[in-house]
Amino acid sequence: AHTSRILNHKYRNKIIINAYTKLNKLDIYYDSIACCGTSGLMVVPQIAELLKKNIIVIRKQKDGYSDFLVEGPSSKQYIIIDDLICSGDTVKHIIKNIKGETPRSKCVGVYCYMPEESVYRKYPEYCKRDLGIDYL
Repeated sequence: AHTSRILNHKYRNKIIINAYTKLNKLDIYYDSIACCGTSGLMVVPQIAELLKKNIIVIRKQKDGYSDFLVEGPSSKQYIIIDDLICSGDTVKHIIKNIKGETPRSKCVGVYCYMPEESVYRKYPEYCKRDLGIDYL
């Protein structure tokens, strides 16, 4: 249901502009943006291009297309962009798999571009408690 909204170019463009505006103001260093899934790949390339950041793509599982779960350049510090956080499983999956490829790489936060659907929207401090990273 939420992915279908991203297919609408007007809604998708608002997501990209809002994400760029917010992330461009951050006072943290990161060289890459990580994402997982189709909905992330519909917005992250444009956001990364505007912010001049690399992209790290994490597959949910090996799919026959590639033997790699993680694709992209090595990163010192990265953020995750995801549509929402419900259980935190996607965020954990991304962190675990990047850590497996580049152990020194560090996640410094997660940005949800559909915050109204995120469990941490009202209490962002719980993201740090539950997932060990800042809710951006």
